[in-house]
Amino acid sequence: MPAAFLRRAWLALLAALCSSALWVPAHAAGEATVDDDTANCIAVMQTNADDLARQIKAGDRTQEPALQTELKRAGALMARSYLDGLHDGPEAKARLKAAQERQAAWDAEHKNRIHQACLKRADAELAAASGLERYAVERFVQSRFKRMVEPH
Repeated sequence: MPAAFLRRAWLALLAALCSSALWVPAHAAGEATVDDDTANCIAVMQTNADDLARQIKAGDRTQEPALQTELKRAGALMARSYLDGLHDGPEAKARLKAAQERQAAWDAEHKNRIHQACLKRADAELAAASGLERYAVERFVQSRFKRMVEPH
């Protein structure tokens, strides 16, 4: 395959990752799915990333590596979902919103347990990722990091 084609394909993937269009259509009411677990992971990781970004903006630049790592792990889960064919943008937003609402009711211990399980999943995805997949995730990290820590 020509390198230019692969580059365009991965840039398209990156654009999709940045829009968070990553989960499948809704399942039967009350049915927990891997997609709901992924949405829970992204919600918890987003909360953690937002907290890290606030610390960085307040002057604690020592948190930059932690934020980049959190974004990389979240990006790996998003990329896996996207590569598995989960592209419905409005449904992705709805699933993430539902996960954020669920998360609001969790205590700190439960959030931490979910977060730790998600980190293991994300690390496994990163370990299994191809070079192109890792490239797409790195581009996602750079883009998201810049948006989160630069003044608006």
